[in-house]
Amino acid sequence: MRETPLKIGIIGIGGFALAHHRVILELEQKGLLKLICTCDIYLDMMQETIKELKFEERGVRIFESYLEMIENFKNHLDLITIPSPIHLHGEMHSECVKRGLPVYLEKPPTLDYQELLKMIEIDSSAKKQTNVGFNFVVQKARQKIKERILSGEFGKIKKITFIGMWPRPASYFKRSPWAGRLILDNKLVLDSCFGNAISHYVHNILFWAGRNGIFSWDPVKTVEAELYKAHNIQGTDTVFVLASTENVPDIRIAMTHACIEKTPDIEKIHCEKATIYFEGNARTDEGTGINCQICWHDGKKEVIAEPNGNLLLENILHYANYVTGKEPRPLTKLLDTEPFVMLNSLLYIGARKIYEIPQNYKHVSYDANGETYIEIEKIRKVLEEFIETSSFPSMQKINWGKKGGKASREQVRNLNKIVRMMLK
Repeated sequence: MRETPLKIGIIGIGGFALAHHRVILELEQKGLLKLICTCDIYLDMMQETIKELKFEERGVRIFESYLEMIENFKNHLDLITIPSPIHLHGEMHSECVKRGLPVYLEKPPTLDYQELLKMIEIDSSAKKQTNVGFNFVVQKARQKIKERILSGEFGKIKKITFIGMWPRPASYFKRSPWAGRLILDNKLVLDSCFGNAISHYVHNILFWAGRNGIFSWDPVKTVEAELYKAHNIQGTDTVFVLASTENVPDIRIAMTHACIEKTPDIEKIHCEKATIYFEGNARTDEGTGINCQICWHDGKKEVIAEPNGNLLLENILHYANYVTGKEPRPLTKLLDTEPFVMLNSLLYIGARKIYEIPQNYKHVSYDANGETYIEIEKIRKVLEEFIETSSFPSMQKINWGKKGGKASREQVRNLNKIVRMMLK
């Protein structure tokens, strides 16, 4: 227990900020951190949450404006977390860094590549480097497997694949003004399963591919993509991606929210001597944990299993320890997210269009709470076929499949223009 807990502020109370508040409360009870201020532009809607979190009893100052908060507390805060909507990250990060505040920034940092470059530049003069909250990098078992990959034990990585089927009800896309949007208030949002909800796993894939030490992510070279939507949204809810990076020629990722079945989130690293099946959020009797199987091509098999703690808590605590000098670096720096933001950008540039799934290929169902779910017909089979053969829906003789296209990293400057064309 520290004699003097680090003083922290959180921008936001509702939405995912609530998860930050609950974690900070737990760390506060352990004497490690102390929440001294927070804010939300919808304060009148947050009164029940404010009571639940006992801000008054804890002496937490509450503001409506984040700018007013950080201006008043810039000389009192040790760090600040930003779990706000994606398109607000750039501005909020800049204002906090200007005031000398170390920043824990929720993922994704931004999905506007040009904005990311500006954020990286701003962060180069920061008192402490920003951490981006991609949670799974904190797992020690993951880091140990990366060490073994780098040592050459498994041979060269030939291919990495991932399927993400995360059902989301229609209400998910109505939960906030930016949900499912390409653009809001003239700013790029690019909210999608790939760029937001399941983005941890995209970041993880690039982590496995990086060759410059444990904390490295491989630069993206080319991307081929097809984008679809079954929900009534601006953006995409179903993504097929074939990518190459500097060190891995074959990365296949297929994701959708237009489903009713949740599949295990298994990252498959296909190496010359073994295939690694890494599930970092496996369901266990105790909660969640790591389930990793290493299947050697000579028939040997290794199983690694260990429980997860609270990953968000562990990430925030790691950053607090970095701020105090107990850790040498943030787990994920802004610069480390360049491959992820590049890959997400090239999806849109390569695909050039988001195709709507025709009504007769969509099935509607309802859960016990009356929530509406839309599923694309035989979507799991289509996703699995793509991962197995790299055949996009347009190549699978599926009536709704429409050919996408390919993009390379030098085309990233066209992102804004192409996204705006998608809205016409």
